[in-house]
Amino acid sequence: MFALIVLIGGRDAFAQLPDGLTRSRWAMDDPIYAEKYARGAEKTNIAGKIKQAADARFVRESYGFYGSAGMSSFGDGGNPMASAEAGVTGYWTSYFTNRIGAVAAANDDDVYLGVETGIRLQAPTRLAPFVGLGLFAGYAEETRLADNDGVDNDDNGWIDERGEEEDHFSGALAAVYPEIGVHFWWTPKVRLSVFARELVTTEGRDSDSTYFGGTIGIFSR
Repeated sequence: MFALIVLIGGRDAFAQLPDGLTRSRWAMDDPIYAEKYARGAEKTNIAGKIKQAADARFVRESYGFYGSAGMSSFGDGGNPMASAEAGVTGYWTSYFTNRIGAVAAANDDDVYLGVETGIRLQAPTRLAPFVGLGLFAGYAEETRLADNDGVDNDDNGWIDERGEEEDHFSGALAAVYPEIGVHFWWTPKVRLSVFARELVTTEGRDSDSTYFGGTIGIFSR
């Protein structure tokens, strides 16, 4: 999925190595940043060097696509659940973003499909800590034993064979979550992120979970 997101944003966006690892004017490919720092800080101006190395205020009004993946453990059973998400995101200001995406999550027992939206407040810097608030809404399916219902549930030509299972709609699910994390701008167009969320679900506190994930975003104006 991440490969698809990279292709959407342009093949060269992620292939470019980050200049900021070796020099302070890290985002000269962006016209706003390049104009502001056309005359870089003098070598002896340490504060100026730090400022131009950290500055990411040029991201204001940029938008893009993102792909995300992560892992959580739902409820007291502790059955790990993997998830993937893809969506769109944008910067209203250099420190405020919102997003919306489609989510699929699954483990050995359940499959969740839905949509997710959220907002984040972040530092307007290249390495940018953030806090956020989000909402997930969707529905869940579970796999259950169906070897005595007179139906060929797995379409293999046999009815009620031993161990036959079926997918069953188990209800709607919603969750609200606070989150914390950090962004790193690999280039002026590519943003990498890691985060942690605490999901508070409508299924009760036994179904709440802690979620850890990572994201790749490709941006433009």
